[in-house]
Amino acid sequence: MATLATQPTPNDTPLYVIHPLDDVHEQKCTSEGLGLMHLTPTVRIALTTLRVYLIAMTLIILYRIATLTHLFTPHAH
Repeated sequence: MATLATQPTPNDTPLYVIHPLDDVHEQKCTSEGLGLMHLTPTVRIALTTLRVYLIAMTLIILYRIATLTHLFTPHAH
């Protein structure tokens, strides 16, 4: 039978699981006064590539919606 490598130690105080909504509120950190984050060239290229990709996907979706709604078809009068 397999045993644990280290035996659990008994704790004098019981441990309770508290849901975050029921816990005591703590002060939130603010980002004021931190300034710009310094990025390495690799990270800057990766974020720029991600931005271009998301813009391209948004344009493709908008184009597909426009074609489905027949915005680019000639109207017969």
